[in-house]
Amino acid sequence: MPDRLRRVIAALTSRPVVKGAFLVFFVWISARLLAFASWARGEGPYVPRPEAVAGILPVGHFTSFFAWLKGGGWDTLLPAGLVIIIAALATSLLFKRGFCGWICPVGTVWEGAAALGRHLLGHNVRLPKWLDRTGMGLRYLIGIAFFGFVGMVSLAEAVGFRQLPYMWVADIKIIEGFGQPLFIVVILLAFVVSMLLGPVWCRYVCPLGALYSAVGLASPCAVQRDANTCIDCGKCSRICHAFVDVQHADVVRAVECDGCMDCVKVCPVPACLEAKVVGRTRIAPWVWPLLVVGLWLGIYAIAKLTGNWDTTIPDEAFRQIINSGLLEQTTPMF
Repeated sequence: MPDRLRRVIAALTSRPVVKGAFLVFFVWISARLLAFASWARGEGPYVPRPEAVAGILPVGHFTSFFAWLKGGGWDTLLPAGLVIIIAALATSLLFKRGFCGWICPVGTVWEGAAALGRHLLGHNVRLPKWLDRTGMGLRYLIGIAFFGFVGMVSLAEAVGFRQLPYMWVADIKIIEGFGQPLFIVVILLAFVVSMLLGPVWCRYVCPLGALYSAVGLASPCAVQRDANTCIDCGKCSRICHAFVDVQHADVVRAVECDGCMDCVKVCPVPACLEAKVVGRTRIAPWVWPLLVVGLWLGIYAIAKLTGNWDTTIPDEAFRQIINSGLLEQTTPMF
């Protein structure tokens, strides 16, 4: 492969480009959702309701997901939420928290803050090991509590939850809530903290990250280090945004590894650090994101083609709910 083409491919498949593209897409569909709400209120032209914003409703859609697992059937009203959960689990199972590492737009914001902090300050502050481990443990406790709560909802209640009018428009409520002064202040504070300490939400709080980390432990794909050729330069460990000690691992199984491929790219010794499938088949750094994104888009395409993506709720029903004042009477349900 010519060097120029190799550089172009490497740039297009870099994490900032891939995750940035998903973030831009999320902002775009959020704007489309707000435009749909404006149409429903009679304040603008018709815009089709986007379905992918369902990813910001983990409580509602994980309740529906567990109902599906219990035999409650597929959610035909807002199926996109289930598809997104399945896709996130699949990418995490096969490619080491692939959703967190390459797709999640929320994580992109906090990682961007951390990167800005490294640029301005030279590095992110590393918490003492005991405090860092305590924080990571807190995330798993939050995850257990969260999934325990939604998992214990009775089948009848979970199926009924899908039919609540507020569930149908909660994504609009949340997106509109992003512009509230209190929310903006909280986001700015979290951004500053992430500049100093790294993406604290992803590392210490996010219950979805806890789930996808646990699922990622079963991934057949992982970075492997050849101890015989390793020169112990430490570049791999220093560049890891998740603080994984790659330098002293034969196989990187750490729960925080999200398959970013930074350690593989920075290693100065050819073939010393490589991503492999079950320890055998090599995955080039530029191929890894193509596999993650390809799997994600493939699951979406199957859902779309089989009629398991778009809502079956009529636009007029959304119009009636939005104009009923329900959004103003309730608080966001995440």
